Amino acid sequence: MMTKTDSLLFGVEYPAGSGQLHYEFELRLPTVRDNIEAIQAVGVESNLQLNLDMFARTLVRLGTIPPEAITLELLEAMVDDDYDVLAQARSELKKKRMRPSSTSPASDAPSSLSADTASPSPEPSN
Repeated sequence: MMTKTDSLLFGVEYPAGSGQLHYEFELRLPTVRDNIEAIQAVGVESNLQLNLDMFARTLVRLGTIPPEAITLELLEAMVDDDYDVLAQARSELKKKRMRPSSTSPASDAPSSLSADTASPSPEPSN
C-alpha cells in the first residue's frame, strides 16, 4: 500500500474540547470503492464534503486518534489550510503512482539538433 506521511499545519483536536491537537498523518491512495462509499454516505451536492469523507476513509493515521474516530464529522472541524495539506499529499501520492511517461527521450541519447541545423558542406569544384 502506497502512503504519504506528513504534518498538518494547525492540527485536529481530539477528543473534542480537550485541547489536544494531532498533527502527524499518513494518507493512502483513494480507491474507487472509497469514492463509491463516500458518494453513498454524503451524496454529490458538496464536493468539499465528498472530499472530506474521502480523506476520512484514506487517512491511515492521524496523530494518536483511533482509526475508527477519524470521521467526516471530525475533519469538518479542521482548519481549511489543513484540508489543503491533505489535498496536496493526495496529489503527490497520485503522481508517484502514475505510469512513467514513455514519450520523453532518454537522457543519454545524443541530440540531433546540431545535425538538423548544420550548414551543408560546399560541393567541391572540379
